[in-house]
Amino acid sequence: MMKSIIDKISAHLRQRMHDQVIAAAPWYVGDPCYIIPDDDWGEFCDLTCKHSQRNGSGHVDSVINWHGQQITLWTNGGDGTWSFTGLKSANGKTSFGVDAGIFCVINLNALPAHEADISDGILFETEPDLYVDDDIVYLNDQHDDSVQECEGWRCRRIITPDEYMCCEYGNCDEGCDSCFECSCCEECGESECVCGDEE
Repeated sequence: MMKSIIDKISAHLRQRMHDQVIAAAPWYVGDPCYIIPDDDWGEFCDLTCKHSQRNGSGHVDSVINWHGQQITLWTNGGDGTWSFTGLKSANGKTSFGVDAGIFCVINLNALPAHEADISDGILFETEPDLYVDDDIVYLNDQHDDSVQECEGWRCRRIITPDEYMCCEYGNCDEGCDSCFECSCCEECGESECVCGDEE
């Protein structure tokens, strides 16, 4: 009997904390499959299919109206995790996982009351800016951690790890496959040849 009362009180406190978090930081960024109740998920998916905007070149999956709010659903190649080192969020999270192949910004206050697990997304006090451009996910103008800014030769292009290049001798500035140049001698490895074999 006592355990049952304690469990009810604990559940009530958890729900109350959950509701307070949503009230303070209602903007959720992540996969909607975590916050849309199972009973509504089929209807949500039907809407996304009905309003699909996939055309083979863009990253907008669909734009739908869900409980009075317009939601832009993005895609970037399927499931995975998108991380943003240094991001400032209300719940301290800097990454979100994707299982349904789509992600978006949703105002949780506009949704019907539910018991969704908001810990799977990033929460903000004000509406964040989320978009995908050239296969790169941006959140509040910060690119995801799967890419970096090329600093060699002041290129500043956003590059993937496989575009990153460096000098095998460690003498030249690092760069990307479009700006990297190495002038090291192939024999002695020095940027200014000391062996006399540089031609």
